[in-house]
Amino acid sequence: MPPRRTIVALALAAVAACSGPSAVQNTGPAKPLDATFERFDGTSGTLAQYRGKPLLVNFFSSTCLPCRTEMPALEQVHGTLGAQMTFLGIDVQDTVEGGKAFIDTVGITWELGRDPDGEVLQATFGGTRLPTTTVLDAEGKIAFTSVGPLDVEHLTQKLRENHLIP
Repeated sequence: MPPRRTIVALALAAVAACSGPSAVQNTGPAKPLDATFERFDGTSGTLAQYRGKPLLVNFFSSTCLPCRTEMPALEQVHGTLGAQMTFLGIDVQDTVEGGKAFIDTVGITWELGRDPDGEVLQATFGGTRLPTTTVLDAEGKIAFTSVGPLDVEHLTQKLRENHLIP
């Protein structure tokens, strides 16, 4: 059983991570991002495998209320854009069973991965709060990052501003 201090620290981190309004930053490294993540079926995936069209990477957790509230908007944009770009949801912190239950509840239909320790979110994307959404261009470079829940209008506007969709 983990020490009480670890449990308290994780609980505080989860509360802090799931707060605040959406803040969009247009930042991008000079080189494409890559990271390896785990899938729910135990296989591995990489960000590089999605190159060739824009990739929206959304980090979420079942314990994050703003994550739950933004999912219908992300699903709507995903359905509207069809094959123009790829959506990848990465579950942070949850067990496989907890993550699957959350995914079923909110109705996510796009590709999914896991980041149980938050390593990909922190090391590759420099994030610590949920939800965090980063959109990569077709070359794998960051087009923009949003921290906090997104809505359909805001996400669509940012995708157009960054010339990722017509």
